[in-house]
Amino acid sequence: MAWRDARYSRAFLLMIGAIVLVGVSVHGCVLHLVPLLSDQGVSSNRVALATSFLGSALLIGRVGSGYLLDRFFAPRVAMCLFGAAACGIAFLRTGAASGLLFLAVFLIGLGMGTEVDIIAYLVSRYFGLRAFGEIYGYAFASYVLAGALGPWLMALGFDRSGSYGSALVGFFVATLLAVVLMTRLGPYRFRPG
Repeated sequence: MAWRDARYSRAFLLMIGAIVLVGVSVHGCVLHLVPLLSDQGVSSNRVALATSFLGSALLIGRVGSGYLLDRFFAPRVAMCLFGAAACGIAFLRTGAASGLLFLAVFLIGLGMGTEVDIIAYLVSRYFGLRAFGEIYGYAFASYVLAGALGPWLMALGFDRSGSYGSALVGFFVATLLAVVLMTRLGPYRFRPG
């Protein structure tokens, strides 16, 4: 199909790379949030409140990203939201026991909530609708597999080092790399109708 054409393969690889890097990072953080915060001495009440911030951020990310994608260039929207997730991961690494906890969790949830919308929008603008289902299927499958890999990598990092710090640093770098990949997508190939 269209994504197999050499003209489209670069955009496909950039998009999938960014999706995988962010998916691994946010899922690893979200699914290990409770033990990560407990390990850092955060009280169970604050952990429960942080998870409610996460849920709110997911909802805001879903609605907000759709609004932004309709008004602004999608790779820039992705860069901002993925960058926000990277900041959240950095805050989680450096200040989970401080006042940055809720901001960190909110930013990570925002990044997680936007990915599926961004995938669909990017597929429609870079590959058109002719093979949308196939391309979206590959992209979404990549996101789901990344979501399964992230928690495993977080657990592996904890088992090897005795803390979540090294995994969080790796996820921070991966999310920043995803931002860089978004800068390389270039102009849309298919205009909104």
